Amino acid sequence: MSQRIFDIRTKGEMTTGLSKEFEDVEVTIDRGVTRLRVVAGDTTVVHGILDRLESLGLELLDVHSTEVRPDDDLSR
Repeated sequence: MSQRIFDIRTKGEMTTGLSKEFEDVEVTIDRGVTRLRVVAGDTTVVHGILDRLESLGLELLDVHSTEVRPDDDLSR
């Protein structure tokens, strides 16, 4: 199975305390939106992240995925 990049956006700016719940995910905060980015081979990881977001009461805005290409920089 190919690796995919998943971008998950939530409403609001996640606090430092909340972002510690997502240390396994790249977290970016900008203009009232928090973006979580993870590379995974299947959606199991994404469903786990979505479950955590729901349990914390965070509002999901959208989820996007793209296939990892050889020239993608995943070091971010």
